[in-house]
Amino acid sequence: MNNLEQKIVEFSQAVRETKEWQAYTEAARAYESDKAAQKLPEDLQMAQGTLDAIEQGNFPGREEQRAAYEHLLDQVRKNRVIDDFFDARKRLEALVGDLATTISHEINFPFTLPPKKSCGCSG
Repeated sequence: MNNLEQKIVEFSQAVRETKEWQAYTEAARAYESDKAAQKLPEDLQMAQGTLDAIEQGNFPGREEQRAAYEHLLDQVRKNRVIDDFFDARKRLEALVGDLATTISHEINFPFTLPPKKSCGCSG
C-alpha cells in the first residue's frame, strides 16, 4: 500500500469517527430493523403513482386516493425512525460534500463535478 492509499484509509477512519457517521449508522440500523418504517415510503410512492394516474386519466376515486395518499404522507412525516434516518443521511452527505469541496480546493482540481447548468430551454 502506498502512502496515498494509507492516508485514504486513515481519512476514511476519521470520517467513521465523526458524530455524523455515528448518527447515520445508528439511524440506519434502526431503520433496517423496522420493516413497517421501510414499507411506509414504498406505500407512499405507490399511492402517489396511483393518484397521478387517476388524475391524468380523469378516473373516478380521486378524492379517496388523495385521502389515502395524505394519510400515508402524515404517517411518514410522524415516523421518528424515518425522520431520524433521512436527517442523519442528509447530515452525513453534507459532511462528505464539504470534505470533497475541501479536497478539490486543496489540490486545485475538481474532485467532484459541478452541477450541470440548465440550457434554459425547458418551459
